[in-house]
Amino acid sequence: MPELPEVEGYKIYIDSTSLHKKITAFECRDPRLLKASKADFEKHLIDSELKATERIGKYLFIKTTGKKILVIHFGMTGRPNYYKEEEDRPKYGHIVLTFENGFHFAFENKRKFGWWDLIDSIPDYKADHKLSDDARDLSLADFKTSLSNRKTSIKTVLMDQSVAAGVGNWMADEILYQSKIHPEKRVDDMSEKHIETIFDAMKKVIEVAIENDAHYSDFPEDFLIHFRKEGATCYHTGGTIKKIKLGGRSTYFSTKWQVIV
Repeated sequence: MPELPEVEGYKIYIDSTSLHKKITAFECRDPRLLKASKADFEKHLIDSELKATERIGKYLFIKTTGKKILVIHFGMTGRPNYYKEEEDRPKYGHIVLTFENGFHFAFENKRKFGWWDLIDSIPDYKADHKLSDDARDLSLADFKTSLSNRKTSIKTVLMDQSVAAGVGNWMADEILYQSKIHPEKRVDDMSEKHIETIFDAMKKVIEVAIENDAHYSDFPEDFLIHFRKEGATCYHTGGTIKKIKLGGRSTYFSTKWQVIV
């Protein structure tokens, strides 16, 4: 599933290809991918332009020259694709904007878990969906406040979008591996130093992922992503990587590197 670094890459891609161009047509092959009616999308997008993007976590907001803001969630397999010739339309490009210059912006969505919506206000949407500040912009003070009075595992808390918007499953595992903290460690058993270490690791993982365009193979060799599978060997200790379930999600950690103390 696209997480914060991938969606940041999509934001940059859209910024460089699809802004400031008049929209002349809107097409959607499957109305289930729209959280507003197709007629509303046509009304608010056709003859307008996409003018600026803003990302909060895994949500991408695209301001238009009209009255509405377009919200895109990429689901499991969503991604943007800017192309010109009709024969270049991606197979799973279920939503397509056509621009006056003859180019098209397709929303590829193979498994159809991604969607589009139209909203009036980003702050209101953020509040209604209980999103924290984007994890890349989150302050240490707000992070500490979000963790106060939590009595569950740190892995579960890290994936709560009201705590650190944009952090998903692999990122949470990586953050805890870089922090040397066991994913089952309870937040209420953590010291202030533990929390600061996790915060610093979160910022590090985000920046490394963005700098490398979320190409996992280019990450530093001591990153868990290279050996994130059960039975693999920990880079630091030579110990075993173990897989457990936390909050219904597969969780990987090093049995010797990440020890509950």
